[in-house]
Amino acid sequence: MAPTLSRRQLLGLGGGAAAALALTACGGGSSGGSGGSSSTDLSWFMWSASTAEVDAWKKVAEIAGQESGSTVTFQTAAWNDYWTKLTSQAASGQTADLVSIQSLRAPQFAQLFTDLGPKLADMGVSESDFDAGILDALKVDGKLVALPYDFGPLVVFYNKTAFEQAGLPLPAIGWTQDDFVAAAKALTTGSSYGFFAGAVPDSIIPFAMSQHGVQAVTADGELDIDNDEWRDTLNWYRSLIVTEKVAAPLAAAGSQAASTNQFLAGNAAMNIDGPWSLINAKATAGFEVGIAPMPVGGSGSKTVSAGSGFGVSARAANQDLAAKAVAGLTGVEAEAYLGESGRAFPARTAQQQSWYDGNDLQDAQEVMDAMIAASEGYRTTAKWTQVNNEWNKYAVTCFNGDTDVDSFIQQVMAQA
Repeated sequence: MAPTLSRRQLLGLGGGAAAALALTACGGGSSGGSGGSSSTDLSWFMWSASTAEVDAWKKVAEIAGQESGSTVTFQTAAWNDYWTKLTSQAASGQTADLVSIQSLRAPQFAQLFTDLGPKLADMGVSESDFDAGILDALKVDGKLVALPYDFGPLVVFYNKTAFEQAGLPLPAIGWTQDDFVAAAKALTTGSSYGFFAGAVPDSIIPFAMSQHGVQAVTADGELDIDNDEWRDTLNWYRSLIVTEKVAAPLAAAGSQAASTNQFLAGNAAMNIDGPWSLINAKATAGFEVGIAPMPVGGSGSKTVSAGSGFGVSARAANQDLAAKAVAGLTGVEAEAYLGESGRAFPARTAQQQSWYDGNDLQDAQEVMDAMIAASEGYRTTAKWTQVNNEWNKYAVTCFNGDTDVDSFIQQVMAQA
């Protein structure tokens, strides 16, 4: 049976999320990189999507401060704003001491970071403690830009309550794309849809992997969606909105967070997401949440995996102290806490069980193991932010049926 999140664990989310995010502007260190008023003060910049996430990161900052003998001041921004602000900080030399980075964007921002590789021994860290795939994904030209705190495959989050009320079998290992579409049709009623067809690459690449075994970027690092495999996947994905009508028309370009929010609000019964979103599911969903593998397509049940980590700004005044703080942010205690709270599927392999045990998801291990084994590292280009933005923009008119797939491909390839 596919894993579920018990209803008793669902926590209320207050209206303070926006206020909490607003309190933490783009901030960062001085031109020398030190964000505090003393030699043991460090600033840390990280994205957040809810009060629950802010609280989790503040706890992790406290853990890191205790383990490194510093005071770590947490600063945050919403996902899209984070990358805009980080770009501005980089241009002005005002980055925080500790900087968070997603593996997909590591090539783009690598120059901001100190190489942690030579510092690992002094940090009390061994590469063997971490999942090798995500650790390698945070290396750029041999430079370890950050230590990972999480990773995971993109999978299907589904509304277990809605499935049960509709009398549908719960999605499990071996379910097919025909099963997926049939369930989406049965779950589409009124203003509620069976699936949220997000415009972002994250929502589509797992289907391209399962249907044809292709990513959007080749092994050589080149964007390549101008091929028959991608045309087939994009036309199929577009049909979910235009022909099958199991997904709502897209109102505007959004983000992966927007897709997650639509699912958690109950507006769509299925969504593509990663294990890092479990904390928000616990905090906001008014239903039981299940996690299922990608439905089997022509190439099987396949997906991509990604993750994120924390690094030291090249402009941090106290490099050694900052490195010790990163060790704390990704240490045993922090990783166990993040796993138990549902904020991260830990990159430290010994702490991964905390994600299952802390969230009553012991039976999720079968799905997670299967998807990790069937995943490839999510490949990106050095300009992935631009690619993502252009893709997102042109996908709206394409997926809504106003333009065709060939036009979408040409626009993305030309602009990116």
